[in-house]
Amino acid sequence: MIRSPFAALGIAAFLAILPASAADPAPQPVPRNARCAVCGMYPAQYPQWKAQIVFNDQSAAQFDSPAELFRFLHNMPAFDRRHSAADVGAVWVSDYASKAWVDARKAVFVAGSRARGPMNDANLPAFSTREAADAHIRSQGGRALAYEEITRDVVHHLAGGHAH
Repeated sequence: MIRSPFAALGIAAFLAILPASAADPAPQPVPRNARCAVCGMYPAQYPQWKAQIVFNDQSAAQFDSPAELFRFLHNMPAFDRRHSAADVGAVWVSDYASKAWVDARKAVFVAGSRARGPMNDANLPAFSTREAADAHIRSQGGRALAYEEITRDVVHHLAGGHAH
């Protein structure tokens, strides 16, 4: 049996020795003229809502909100013919309170709050900590969800049951 020299390290250790750009591409600045890959709005105008995917080829897709990010992820072929889910290097969202980039896979999202996104409809404000999300829920309502809990159904209901 041929064994990889990395087999004993395990996948987590292997990823840790890769260059940062290969294991976890950093968020990129959002150009003022960048358009949302789903709706065409300008993400730079919505700093507390913006989101992005950085692909393994270092290109990026920008979004004006977490809801649009998830619409894209749930139906990539409709929005991007160059990339597949396997090409996603990192997913970033803006912390609703601080506007700092947060790894979307570690963020806490709030569904059903009174916070309205760039299109003035229900959205998914993102937070870097559960405590911050809970504070938002106390003042604006809603429920906390992890990245993997944001299903097509959750996103579909944000828009009142209709797609953009």
